[in-house]
Amino acid sequence: MSHLKTLILAVCLLLSASAAIAQSRVYLEPRLGFGTFRMQSMKELQRVMIANTDLNAKATDTFGSYAQFGLNVVSDLGENTRIGGFIEHGSTGGRVAYSDYSGEFLLDTPLNYNAFGGLFYHHQPIKESTLRYVAGAELHMLMTNMKLQSYTKINNTTESSEDKFNSFGLGLKPFVGLQYPFLDFPTTLSLGYLLDTNYPFHVPGEPKQQLRINSNNKTLQPGWGGLRINLAVSIPIVR
Repeated sequence: MSHLKTLILAVCLLLSASAAIAQSRVYLEPRLGFGTFRMQSMKELQRVMIANTDLNAKATDTFGSYAQFGLNVVSDLGENTRIGGFIEHGSTGGRVAYSDYSGEFLLDTPLNYNAFGGLFYHHQPIKESTLRYVAGAELHMLMTNMKLQSYTKINNTTESSEDKFNSFGLGLKPFVGLQYPFLDFPTTLSLGYLLDTNYPFHVPGEPKQQLRINSNNKTLQPGWGGLRINLAVSIPIVR
């Protein structure tokens, strides 16, 4: 709930800041994206869990690519440059599984993030056509939620548990793309790469109670870095 309040506050601040820019046009840009996720630490956790089960368990889901959605609020900073802020939500997950005649074992690790931050981009016509190239960058503040969900069934006996953990991080995403006006709304298709760094997962409200992968005291953190494809539509709201 605190993360939701933070996102709502971020949207209000973005709208207020953009509207306060004198004599500037302000745009809302809904965005839909698709990305890959590095998640090296999370994949190591899966390997450790498989080794600790003493079963022939397998990682059936390994934090694969998934969609993200968000919203930009930007304003003109010169004829061909825009600056503003954004919010974004994304998710992925992993599963370790084993089953035989006597029962089954599942370990699920769904993750999601809420991000907000600043962005700018430059857009320029290509040879005086309506097609434009776009280049820019985004600075991300990342808030990650993770659940550790286990389920065991042996004959007719079942056990399950769920634990929640949080993490915070920073990211930088440079991107390039093409923009074309569909129905008079500039639509941008971009390709970027997110570079990120994150604090270890910890118990909510207890940042010093960090989650460890194994007896070597190695901490566990998300890894949202990877390729990003985004489609955004620019809608003017203040002229």
